[in-house]
Amino acid sequence: MDAAIITALAAVSGSIVGGLASFATTYFTQRNQAHLDFLSRDVAHREELYSQFIKEATNLYIDSLDKTLEHPAMLIGMYSLIGRIRLIGSDKVLLAAEKVAETIVDSYSSPPIKFEEVYKVWREEHADPFKEFTEACRDERKLMLKLL
Repeated sequence: MDAAIITALAAVSGSIVGGLASFATTYFTQRNQAHLDFLSRDVAHREELYSQFIKEATNLYIDSLDKTLEHPAMLIGMYSLIGRIRLIGSDKVLLAAEKVAETIVDSYSSPPIKFEEVYKVWREEHADPFKEFTEACRDERKLMLKLL
């Protein structure tokens, strides 16, 4: 073979390898960035959903302490949020959310109690109906942030 042909083939091969390397680097960088963006949005979406659930359930729980459930439709918002949690949350978070809902329904079924009694029980027994849910959310968040 002529030296000119070998030189030309080497130049073409080098260009192809360089182009493929550049393409592969760009492709994997973009793919990784898109994955990180997706995970970041997913974490933020879960945080917002869980915050909405805590707000809705807290309002219902406080209401349930001194009233009976006269309008079951009041629970629709909470159960709607549980349905959304079922779509994207972990099993641990879902079970904790369902337990909170069960506590609220049970509280509506119980005779009304005064705030002083609730405070006494909370202070002496550290009874927090949202503790398991918030801990499950925190564990899930830590796990997802490790993926980032």
